[in-house]
Amino acid sequence: MFKLFVILTVGTVGVAAAWGGMVLWATAVALLILLAVWTYQRYGFVDIPEMEVGVVFNKQRQAFARFVPGGRHPINPLTEELTHTIPTSSGSANGRCLGIQTNGGIALDVEWSVNFDIDPFQIKPASRPKLARNLPKKANSIVTKHLENCLRHVIGAMTIDQICEPGAAPRLERAVRQQLTARLAEAGFAISRVMVGAIDMPHHVKAALEAVQERAVQTENEARFLERLHQVVSQFSEADMQRLMELERIHTLGQNGVTLVYPTAVNHTAPVGRPSYARINNNRTPLRTGLS
Repeated sequence: MFKLFVILTVGTVGVAAAWGGMVLWATAVALLILLAVWTYQRYGFVDIPEMEVGVVFNKQRQAFARFVPGGRHPINPLTEELTHTIPTSSGSANGRCLGIQTNGGIALDVEWSVNFDIDPFQIKPASRPKLARNLPKKANSIVTKHLENCLRHVIGAMTIDQICEPGAAPRLERAVRQQLTARLAEAGFAISRVMVGAIDMPHHVKAALEAVQERAVQTENEARFLERLHQVVSQFSEADMQRLMELERIHTLGQNGVTLVYPTAVNHTAPVGRPSYARINNNRTPLRTGLS
């Protein structure tokens, strides 16, 4: 349509120049004015989508000129051009950082993900020319590089016990997010969320940690049992305690094969002068010892 209008205007001007006449010249001038207005409307404005920011470069110097927010904005088509746009809606990146060294020198592989927003107008002026070229295509790469550096810095200050203790993951995420926000604030990034996923460690380290955890659980169970036993025993009288101690002594002697002989109160006929006795032997087979 635009080409057709240009051809029509050029033809009308040519006819007016050849044959003259006020009508032809008036028509030619009107078409020229319409063509100029149309050209300016088409090339003198840029339309930027709502959730994006346009990047305008200077044609002559091939240098960054300015950022343009969403909407319709005028530019100088002779000296300026819109090269690309930067999305400002929420973005995300994820990955797996390998071989992160802890404070004790243990290598870990950590999965991570991050959500972020970009506001190019928050970029400091000195960094705008470089970031204007990198942000449209390398925003995820920039976030990935800095996040992995933050992960290595934070985990490098922690021991393996601190990383595996309860509640360590949220603390690790907060620490990484704070450092990442401080690093990328002047680059126009706003970090909304950092998530740390699976943390893989060498097999022998994992086995040792599981053994320590199992011993800790066993110790805790024994402590609870002893506490309950103490509560029950504390309700016994002194006579009950004496009987318990005597029963424990008898049980221990019986396990060692010692035969104990106690007089009984069983009513039966027995020769005079010979008291009746009952023999107690837990093992049925008496073990002769030095006791008589």
